[in-house]
Amino acid sequence: MAASKLGVGIAGLGLISKTHAAAYQRMSDVVDLVAGCDVDPKAAAAFADEHGAKTYSDLNDLINDPAVDVVDLILPHHLHYDAAMAVLDAGKHLILEKPVAPTYEQSVAIHRRAVEAGVHFMVAENTRYIAAYQAVERLLKEGAIGEVIHARTYLRSNEKAHLSLPGYWRTRYELGGGLVMDTGAHSFYLLKWLLGEVDELTGISKKVFPLDNEIEDTAEVYGRLKSGAHFSCGFTSVSEVPHSERLELFGTEGGILVDQMADPVVKLFRGQHDFQGEAVEGVPFGPDAWHPGGWHYESVLTEVTDYVRSLVEGRPPLIDSGDTVYAMRVVEAAYESIKSGRPVTGL
Repeated sequence: MAASKLGVGIAGLGLISKTHAAAYQRMSDVVDLVAGCDVDPKAAAAFADEHGAKTYSDLNDLINDPAVDVVDLILPHHLHYDAAMAVLDAGKHLILEKPVAPTYEQSVAIHRRAVEAGVHFMVAENTRYIAAYQAVERLLKEGAIGEVIHARTYLRSNEKAHLSLPGYWRTRYELGGGLVMDTGAHSFYLLKWLLGEVDELTGISKKVFPLDNEIEDTAEVYGRLKSGAHFSCGFTSVSEVPHSERLELFGTEGGILVDQMADPVVKLFRGQHDFQGEAVEGVPFGPDAWHPGGWHYESVLTEVTDYVRSLVEGRPPLIDSGDTVYAMRVVEAAYESIKSGRPVTGL
């Protein structure tokens, strides 16, 4: 490895790791993908064959490898806290897949420790790097729809196959499973980034498909933002429509509709009589989310690229990881409301 390059080690060689690895390969001028770590020997062997990198089965061995400058943690949620703390205690740079950790307390602790360690830290929340939402941010800053008074998100996927696997970690709450935990974190981050903090919320959840596990497959969280705007976030993991996301913002002077399955993806409406709307330029249509060209795939590439480039350039990454920590506060409040059947205030 050239002295000017950063050595990257990926811990957790599942589905998302492949997209992260693709991003590192595109930045071969500044990084080398030197190591991978997974308890599954088949996954480790496949990674080694594809990338010509060394592999480990023990995270500590990856962390202690002198060739590894940056650790990319893509682990089951319940492993985030201990793994992230070990990386930070070793003084290595860290990119951590969302959610930060299964609890708000652990999320705060990781973020605080990263600041104390003085390393380059980022939570890999791809929502910040989705072109459609970046376009929305620009429109809001321009005042295109006035004051936002209602916001609605909807995230859908089909996880029936994964959630049917015996022992799969996402099917157990104690291992960080749960739809609101895994998917809700995206929407709650989006609201915080674009519109601010939550003042009050109510959560409801259901199991609408008979899978033999304990987690919810459909949920809704709604309430009021501190700005006064109403919000509603819907989620399902048993959709027979392709994986996608929607965002609807309604303001005092117009509205914005985002739909990753629509072309154009983003439309601006300048009032109730604007029946045509205005296509927002610069947002590519890529509905096949998980493959090259798809909106989700491309946002992950951009996310990882920004992390590396910001490290090399000595600047903060585009995302404020503190907002991802706040999203976990909202996740916990949502589950508290689901359990009690009552609204939660004072977030």
